[in-house]
Amino acid sequence: METQTLQEKREETLRRILEAATEIFAEDGFAGARVDKIASRARVNKATIYYHIGDKEALYARVLHDVFSGAARRISENMHQAQDPVEKLRTYVRNMAQTVGRHPHVPPIIMRELASGARNIPEVVANDLARILGMLDEILREGAAQGLFIEANPLIIHIMVVGSIISVKNINSIKTRHPDFPEFFKRMAIDDAGDLAEQVERIILTGVKKQG
Repeated sequence: METQTLQEKREETLRRILEAATEIFAEDGFAGARVDKIASRARVNKATIYYHIGDKEALYARVLHDVFSGAARRISENMHQAQDPVEKLRTYVRNMAQTVGRHPHVPPIIMRELASGARNIPEVVANDLARILGMLDEILREGAAQGLFIEANPLIIHIMVVGSIISVKNINSIKTRHPDFPEFFKRMAIDDAGDLAEQVERIILTGVKKQG
């Protein structure tokens, strides 16, 4: 019983550290983030972070790897249950939408990385992203081989999917924070995550499906 209690305490401490680190990396970027600030927000000391995870580089890698390896695993599992490339592509879009929804602090981290030329992306995270894009490439190739899809670059499709989801969510937050924001933009906001994923699915499928 005592061992189980200690394990639960360890997991709770680890959860607080990772949540605090994700928030700080989103706010300050990798270069601006400080381990002492993460420790303060997580309500632990710096030694606890080094003991459980490691230095700032290790912490950054853990934050992003947890997100993207989880996304890759879910996409892979759901792809095997899908019957055809069309359903597999829908699965891909839904899982990317769920990932953004579950981890709202991660998109700002990635946007910072893209703006800096991805100078801080750890190798393990680059491999996670390559795995995700590789599965999308497999879906698109399968669809093209069956005469269902046109030839399409998976990177462009991925950017269209994730960029659309992030942009709409940002408009939603603007609508909430700024009541005087133009009504035109307010009408375009999509508050339901399921509706958002469905609309992105429809647009992407319309773009990649062969006509006639």
